[in-house]
Amino acid sequence: MAGSGFFVAPGMILTCAHVAGPTASQVRVQWQGVPHLGTVLDASPPPTGAATLWPWPDLAVIRVDGLTGHPCVWLTTRMPGLGNPCVGAGYTSTLAPALKPAVGLLHLTGRHDFPPGVLLKISHEEVTPGMSGGPVLDPATGGVWGVVKAKRDHGGGFVAPLIGLRHLAPAVHRALWRAHDLHHRRADHHRRPAFDADRSGTYVVPAEERDLRGILAGLPEIPAEQHRADYERSAGPLAKPPSAPHHDYGDVAADLMGLVAPPAGEPPQVLAYAADLARRHGELPELRDWLLYRAGRLGVSPVIRNRLTETSSTAPVSVMVRLRPAGNNHLRYHVTMWRYVDADHVVPVVDDLDAVPWPEARQRVQDSLVEQIRQLTAHERDIMVEFILPQELLNEPVHSWALWRSRRWETLGSKYAVVVRDLERLEDAESMAFLKRRWRMTARQFLRSGLVSVHCDDRRSHEAMWAWIGGHPLLSAVALPGPPDDAPSRVALEVALPEGVPALAWCGMRCEKCSGDACPVRLFQSALAGSLAETRHDALPQRVLELRRAAAADNHWGRDLVLLWDDPTRRPPRQQMLPPGEAEVA
Repeated sequence: MAGSGFFVAPGMILTCAHVAGPTASQVRVQWQGVPHLGTVLDASPPPTGAATLWPWPDLAVIRVDGLTGHPCVWLTTRMPGLGNPCVGAGYTSTLAPALKPAVGLLHLTGRHDFPPGVLLKISHEEVTPGMSGGPVLDPATGGVWGVVKAKRDHGGGFVAPLIGLRHLAPAVHRALWRAHDLHHRRADHHRRPAFDADRSGTYVVPAEERDLRGILAGLPEIPAEQHRADYERSAGPLAKPPSAPHHDYGDVAADLMGLVAPPAGEPPQVLAYAADLARRHGELPELRDWLLYRAGRLGVSPVIRNRLTETSSTAPVSVMVRLRPAGNNHLRYHVTMWRYVDADHVVPVVDDLDAVPWPEARQRVQDSLVEQIRQLTAHERDIMVEFILPQELLNEPVHSWALWRSRRWETLGSKYAVVVRDLERLEDAESMAFLKRRWRMTARQFLRSGLVSVHCDDRRSHEAMWAWIGGHPLLSAVALPGPPDDAPSRVALEVALPEGVPALAWCGMRCEKCSGDACPVRLFQSALAGSLAETRHDALPQRVLELRRAAAADNHWGRDLVLLWDDPTRRPPRQQMLPPGEAEVA
């Protein structure tokens, strides 16, 4: 149907899908009174069933071949504040038999949930038929931040924000934004009018944003998972689940610029991101120059220079899974999960406020793990899965879970380093202090001198076990004679954890009251000591992974090996609160 649109890059027009029609449609475009033929590169799907309102985001991209030399708007993802003025433009048939240009002064007045996204409400002057697909401009920045979608019955209308572009085909999204960003980087900025935002005190003004996006538009394409990992690393504790996927570098930069500015003396998140990219792409001096100039202006040059020269971490990334009992009720559990990159970059991904029985909690974790592991692969480092459990769940065979439906022969513990951790110790300051001290004292020694075994026939009391472990400050690992719900394993576990022993290991087999060298538990402990003799405690998860993989081939004791392992530097963050019909017009 007849409507409006606007040039966002040479030969590329943005409009509404309900104006342009479906993907691959041929449309007629009039520019300065001359008709041209255009092709819809991509458009939001049409409504289904009895619905008449075009679904969110209701956007379409049109390509017009051979049409050049025209101006292009500057797109911005920076939203004006509620109540601020904006300008809507397009065409209207009001008071005229044919469509004529129309411009209206509007105000941003609120949000309207339109699942799976959000529309913005504008009011003041009327949005008239023909304006659908037209731009909405912020006079403070000179940037277009949305597309007119529909009128409202009481004046004004609804606007689709530009984040909706990230829900179009990834290839079209990248092509549009890269062409837009490269065009505006090459454009003569002296011909642009001055805007208040260009003189503001914000850490990246619009002119600097255009330069950065133009540089980023020339970088090679990488997978979406890598963009997501870069966002999480740069955003740190402020990272939040994405409202739209990250298809390109500009998406990451836009989301980072939308975060709360850090305290004075710390670099803005987008500068941290630029530093990581500059280190990764040393052949691009313009990115480094852009970064160092802004860092100097903001007084954060030393921090940025350190980030530019830091080496990539080799420590493993991990999915942390915590199951916490509901108060004193150890039959129901709260599930919390994080993606851990390093101590400053721990991203919450699951936080269930409602406690559920263990079978439901287990299913919740299993349903989430594969996707969270996939997200971590972009970091190109070893991956761990850390289960933070109350003691009654420590012997749950989490390492034997088969999560990949197409590869049932792969278990979680034979593919990735899987460890369990004691919930109570992790949340007890005194126990953590003992753990940190023993971890430091034993950091350089091999387990041939730091590993001891507690045998099946050990009848020591808690007091005697405490005196023994406390008298060996270099003890760093204990091999238990069986699962921790059996004595004497239970006694050793209950003493070793508050005494700060970093690691305990056991096998699923239980003592059969045999004696001497024929005891399978003693054979397991002897074999374990030999296998770990040249291993330090910080390398235990990876070494146990190797043993589990070997057991898959030889069917030995390593198949059921459980490792309780605590690195006191790897901790989840403190609990955070997470943010929990009108007619279209032509």
